Amino acid sequence: EIVDYFYYAQLRAQGEDTKLPRQITGVVPLAELPNLVRALGFYPSEKDVEYMMLEASHMKVLQTGQLVHDIDFDDFVRLYVNHRPVFGVGREHIEEAFKALNLMNEGEDELGGKLSREHLLYSLENLGEALSREDLEKCLKALTGKLEADEVLPDTLSAGEFAETILGFEDVIADEDATDVNTSTLASGAADEAAAAVGMTTS
Repeated sequence: EIVDYFYYAQLRAQGEDTKLPRQITGVVPLAELPNLVRALGFYPSEKDVEYMMLEASHMKVLQTGQLVHDIDFDDFVRLYVNHRPVFGVGREHIEEAFKALNLMNEGEDELGGKLSREHLLYSLENLGEALSREDLEKCLKALTGKLEADEVLPDTLSAGEFAETILGFEDVIADEDATDVNTSTLASGAADEAAAAVGMTTS
């Protein structure tokens, strides 16, 4: 699969609709790295992308003394393995993010650990690697089929409700009080990005 995506990235870099003869060069422009790793299920933050691009551009400095602007397959695999997290975003990450956001707003204590819709939206749009309203609406559309936050988010919601209802995690609410934590999976790539965004607001 990774080979297929790498070769497709080469074709994409040359223009998907071009009528010129294709050239399989064995390298991919560094500008294609973010799309390539996302196609493989890794959704880095913008800061992660910046670090990854910087590392890739310096891969040949010791040998050639120059920065590079593309990457071959072997170097891409090394870069991907080094940067991709072993485990994806899980239930515990969402719970930690909600706890941190609660601590930032003392008034939320009255909600029993839940966040108000206004506080959650403010955090997503203003803290950490903030999402623009347009990006937030795209995430909501991909996750729920609805654009308006008022239609999707209740007045207050817990970490478990957010994970299951919005992100599409499985078996979250049902086992919230269980001692064994059941690692959840994401319903879609958009869920991974949105979950990461919640975590990044607390960093």
